[in-house]
Amino acid sequence: MKVVNINLHFYPESIGGATVVAEKLSWGLTLAGHDVTNVYLSRTPGNQDFQAIITPFGRSIGINNISASPANRFYNPAATSILREIIDVVNPDRIFVHAVQHMGVHELMRDQALRERSCIIAHDFYWACLQGFRNLPDGSPCNLVPGKDSCGQCAWYPGLTERIYTSSREILTECRAVVFPSMYLHDEYVRILGGDSQNFLVQANPDKAENIISDPSVLPLVPGLNQGLSGKAVFGFVGGPGETKGWGLVRKFMQRAHEMAAEPIGPHVVLFDIGRSIKAPWYPAMDKPGVTVASPFHWSFASQALSGLEVLLMPSRVRESFGLAAREALSLGKSCIIRPSGALAEIRGYRGVVEATEEDTVDSLLEKVVNCGFGKEWPATSIEEYAQKLMSR
Repeated sequence: MKVVNINLHFYPESIGGATVVAEKLSWGLTLAGHDVTNVYLSRTPGNQDFQAIITPFGRSIGINNISASPANRFYNPAATSILREIIDVVNPDRIFVHAVQHMGVHELMRDQALRERSCIIAHDFYWACLQGFRNLPDGSPCNLVPGKDSCGQCAWYPGLTERIYTSSREILTECRAVVFPSMYLHDEYVRILGGDSQNFLVQANPDKAENIISDPSVLPLVPGLNQGLSGKAVFGFVGGPGETKGWGLVRKFMQRAHEMAAEPIGPHVVLFDIGRSIKAPWYPAMDKPGVTVASPFHWSFASQALSGLEVLLMPSRVRESFGLAAREALSLGKSCIIRPSGALAEIRGYRGVVEATEEDTVDSLLEKVVNCGFGKEWPATSIEEYAQKLMSR
């Protein structure tokens, strides 16, 4: 089949968890013999409306010279026009829609024929919340019913609020399928929309950490490997330095690792510095005894990049819509320390999962890690399985 795969970012400008899923889907579909065209908003200025390159994950088309702003988060005529042009040329049998803020998809999906060919992967609350994360400006959970009055607290789209919600509801209920990566997201959408829809389904993202790079000579060294071989317990963290991601607890582990750096045992912390954007690192000054700051890793060699860890730290306080890094760690037989926020609550009870409470200390969590090797094995979803399941919808 001919497939168009739409996401805000895409290779070679890979940023964010939704991009990981979009690229994995494209890879799986390409391996299965489908003709895949991926469309994204390029961050690189160009002399043409868009540029196309061939990538390992299918054809990649970057739409040029469109800057993201609050004004064009939902309606962007310039992006809609170019996206429509690309779709008309490709004439796809199936369209997959991921994280598409600023891409003019609301206007594009007014076309019923396109809706009938489209499968929406709802990675977050974009389709049901004006700012996409169901959190108030202070980080606290937002439990308000979406609407013009409630949403004035966190976003301001004069005259557009009701139009956005009406359009979103129409697209969601009339497209080919809406795929929720977690039961948490599904249930929240049903609550917000006031009912379920027959085209709603839950399908986990491809969360098996894999390595599709056949030449080991091009792979970087495994972060934390040498420390683990020397007797250290290696803890990893993938995320930003904000308390919504549980940074306070991460810092406590970093402090303990630094204090015990000269000792043969104890923790060692690896910070995977994915940064807020390309070439904008978060942790340039935190590489010190007991702490390794590692370069960001691409999902194409995730199993190699995470192989040196014993435990992944994901003590997030924000309501996570999926929690990919924690699930990838579990797929490798690693442990993970979580707070059961949002979809992270769905991995409780599986082998290797440790729940952090407000009363826990570094010592108590280290003890919990030692005793967490019981329970069911995490049923990770491979790229191949994910692609097959989405194409079957």
